[in-house]
Amino acid sequence: MTDPLHIAVDANVLEADWGGIPKHLHRVAAELAAAGDRIDLLVNLRHWESPVPGARAVPLRLRGRGLWRDLAVPFWARRHRPDVLWAPETVLPRRSGVPTVVTVHDLAPLIFPNSKPPEVERQFATTIPRSVRSATRVICVSEATAREVSTRWGVEGAAVVGNGVDDRFAPGDAEDERRWASATFGIEEPFVLHVGSLEPRKGLDVLIEAAARDPGWQLVLAGQPGYQGEQILAAARAAGAAWLPEVDDDALARLYRAAHAVAVPSLYEGFGIVPLEAMASGTPVAIASNAGALGELAGDAAIEVAERTGEAWAAGIAQAQERREQLVAKGLERAGRHRWPRVAAAVRKVLREAAGG
Repeated sequence: MTDPLHIAVDANVLEADWGGIPKHLHRVAAELAAAGDRIDLLVNLRHWESPVPGARAVPLRLRGRGLWRDLAVPFWARRHRPDVLWAPETVLPRRSGVPTVVTVHDLAPLIFPNSKPPEVERQFATTIPRSVRSATRVICVSEATAREVSTRWGVEGAAVVGNGVDDRFAPGDAEDERRWASATFGIEEPFVLHVGSLEPRKGLDVLIEAAARDPGWQLVLAGQPGYQGEQILAAARAAGAAWLPEVDDDALARLYRAAHAVAVPSLYEGFGIVPLEAMASGTPVAIASNAGALGELAGDAAIEVAERTGEAWAAGIAQAQERREQLVAKGLERAGRHRWPRVAAAVRKVLREAAGG
């Protein structure tokens, strides 16, 4: 390893205990700290303990997230002079005084208006493009996201660094896990699993429609209601779906192994960590076609469903189950390319380049 870096991180997203961005930050920061870098996690709180082993908590309380970024963060940076400031949630101070790196995960609020709360859409029209254009270096989690950043914001040369998968997501005894799922959650067998927030962008309408056709499996939704999520949840329950709002990573790994298939009918994903974790767990996956980075991530290791109808999704899930052996072998190989130590090394390379520049 080259000389250790002093990396300051806007870590407010770690307040969330569910989602791809908190997981990305947590895993990358842990790897960098373990390798000897100094990681300072800056948060807009009075008191906070770091959830990342080896990383230092830096609570800096100032009312208002915008003021916090534009005043408290630059003031701290001038005093402590980190080598680089990393914004894994994409938003930077207007002036930081140190080299900066932003990570862009997706542009969903621009691509699908009304899919997020209005304040989030305003950020993607104002603050976020300004941050991306001003950053010393830009990371995108997929080629699909990098193309959108280039087309919509005119930013070229972004480094593409995807997400990783935890070691806990690995094949196991599926029958054992199905008995556990039945005893723990009352899930009927067989079942098809969907993981993620319940919101319009996830395209759950076609999956709920497929479940309502009585295809011989139960739909299981693991995740919290997001924007407009209560209506989606009501429709899912009417179709006989099981809802698991609180699932930690260990339970999620067991659910992946127990599922007969994992379905990802999203309208758009900037990366697609759910199909990656499912493939690593030895479970066949069905994904939506033309949905951002899903096809880029899964390749021929998943069944792609082109039509947005319940009939097409029921058929796609049936095909995934029929081709289980072939898909699992391809999925395990593809998932093996995405491990957090490799992701962290690639992120660190960009951070080092920014610091040196």
